[in-house]
Amino acid sequence: KTVLKGLLGKTKFDGTNKDIFISTIEENRAEIIKNIFKNGNNLYKNYCNERLIFTEDNSTCRLRGYNVDKDRKTSNLGFCFSKESFESNDILEFDFIPFAFSNSDMRETYFVNNNFSVKSLTQTNYAFSNQLSSTENKDDKNKLMLVLQNSKDYISYDVEIISKSQDKAYYETFFVRLERLKKLRELSGKSLNFVKKINDDYWFNLEKEVYMRCLNNVLLDDVILMMLKFYFDDNAVKGYIKSRTDMLIDINVSWKGNDIMDEIKSAKSCGFLTSKKLIEMKSSNKINSYKQKIISALCAHDYDRAKEIILSLSAYVGMEFSFFYTFLENAEENKDLAFAFASALIEVSSKNN
Repeated sequence: KTVLKGLLGKTKFDGTNKDIFISTIEENRAEIIKNIFKNGNNLYKNYCNERLIFTEDNSTCRLRGYNVDKDRKTSNLGFCFSKESFESNDILEFDFIPFAFSNSDMRETYFVNNNFSVKSLTQTNYAFSNQLSSTENKDDKNKLMLVLQNSKDYISYDVEIISKSQDKAYYETFFVRLERLKKLRELSGKSLNFVKKINDDYWFNLEKEVYMRCLNNVLLDDVILMMLKFYFDDNAVKGYIKSRTDMLIDINVSWKGNDIMDEIKSAKSCGFLTSKKLIEMKSSNKINSYKQKIISALCAHDYDRAKEIILSLSAYVGMEFSFFYTFLENAEENKDLAFAFASALIEVSSKNN
């Protein structure tokens, strides 16, 4: 640590000068603790401007994202560029904010702001931190979702959660609604483990994508389309991707509240039987061709084109698709039928019943 280098200088430990090191540390114990706490990336520095530690009220707030560099021009902070109209609040107690957040060993930490009382606040965050510590998952956001799934003993109401990441110079907040929390808990036990590298800066994590959309009341249409496109990647485990995609479609339909589960089953069955028929017709190359055309049309939100392709395929194999009438009535509302049909178009053995 820099503070130890400053205190010990160039003194090197040779086995005989142990007392020098021990006495230096003991004499400067408070200073060492203060500096390590102040400059730790997962300690004070993550939450506040480290230059303002232990100061009295400042003219601007010491918290990250709220702090203003007074040495720079501040006229643009106020209304109509009026410096006098700018207001801020800062108190010495903000120095204690690192202790409010959970699990300093994580790059992103959380604070459950259920401020009904100090007692409920401390009890909830204590239980929350303990669960985060005992949850095995490398991704901090995924840890959060898994803990929320199992938090019914101490979170049974709408609540705000504040987060602070070491990678961001500001706090973030999101509101967890009980209705969505119940949906999140319904996902418990569903196998959504799928991770894929998109580029150096972004890894697609299916479980994380689904959980965050669940809490934010966002449907899974775009995630389903992404999974359908992953099917055509080199080295893709097609059966694995299909099973995850089918599960996403079922979840999406339940979130929408559409009463089309029978039609979804029909679409999956039609897709499977169509694939089987194309193999029997020695036209197995058409399976991926039609699948890709349908997915491309759905990605472009061109539902008329999707209808044409499905009708063309129906005529080609000489089969009637019973789900198609519901899709025809309102293609945008019932796009999950096309998702299910496209997902089921997969090369299967003609002997497989």
